[in-house]
Amino acid sequence: MNKIILYDCSQEVTDMVNNLFGKKVAIENSSFDAQRPLQEFRMVIVETGSKKTEQLLQEIKALRYACNFRNIPIIVMKKKGDTYPNNPYLMAGATEILSWEAPPLACRQILQGYLIPNRKPLDQEMEYLTPFIDSTKHILKTMTSMDAEYKELYFPSDFRIFGDVSGIVGLSGKAEGNAVITFCWDLARKVISHMMRVTEDQINAEFIHDGVGELINMISGFAKKSFVGKPYHFELSIPTVVMGSGHQIGHPEEASIALLIFDVEKNSFALQVCLKLKIEKGN
Repeated sequence: MNKIILYDCSQEVTDMVNNLFGKKVAIENSSFDAQRPLQEFRMVIVETGSKKTEQLLQEIKALRYACNFRNIPIIVMKKKGDTYPNNPYLMAGATEILSWEAPPLACRQILQGYLIPNRKPLDQEMEYLTPFIDSTKHILKTMTSMDAEYKELYFPSDFRIFGDVSGIVGLSGKAEGNAVITFCWDLARKVISHMMRVTEDQINAEFIHDGVGELINMISGFAKKSFVGKPYHFELSIPTVVMGSGHQIGHPEEASIALLIFDVEKNSFALQVCLKLKIEKGN
C-alpha cells in the first residue's frame, strides 16, 4: 500500500487527504524530523501558515535531502489567502504547490498522478545503462576501496537535482548525451578522501571539485569500452563540475534521462545517464 507522510499538518489537511484517498493509502501525521529516512513513503505533504516561511523553506530543503535522490514528491499545501510566491518553495525542493482554493477534484488528480508507479526501463535502455552501473561500481571499488551498491532507477521529468556537487561529461559520436554524477557534501568528502588517500579534514572544496570531475570521467571512460563497435559508441568531452543545491543539468531534447541511485555506507549518490542514438542527416 502507498504510504504518505504529513509533516506538522493541521487536522484540516489530514481530513482533506483522507477524503481524497480513502483507504487506498496509509497516512501518517508526524512532527518534522530531518533525520528520518523517507524511502518508505511515496509522498510528503507540508502546510504553510503553522510556522515562519523561512523555517518551512529550510525544512523542505532538509526533507529533499532526506529523500536521498529518490523520486519522492514533496507537496506544499498553501492556506487560503496565502500570497507568498511559489518559486522559493520550488527552489528549496518542493515538487508541487497546491492551494486550498483549488477545486478538490483538481487536487485529487494532481496528487494521484504522483502516485503512479515509475515506468520500468526498456530493454534497449538497459543496453546502455547496465555498462554505466557496472562501471560505477568498478571505479568506486578500484579508486576508493568503497562498495557502491546499485539500488534503483527512475526517469525524472525535472532537470533540477538536489545534491551539492555534480560532475558532468558530454557524450558524442554515434550516440550523444551526457553522464552526470551527483553527491551531497558529506559523502563527496568521504569518497574523495578515500580516492586521494588523505583524511577527510584535508579535503576542501577544490579537492571535491577536481575529484568529482575525475570520477565521472573515469566512470564514463570505463563504460565506453563496452560500446566499442556497437551503436551506442561515444566519445567523451572534458568533464565540468557544478556546485549548489537545486542546480539544473541540461540534456539533449527528446531523450530519456535515467537517474540511477547507489548507496555507499548508508549514504546515497546519483548517476544520471542520458544517451540517444544520433540521427544522421538524410535518414
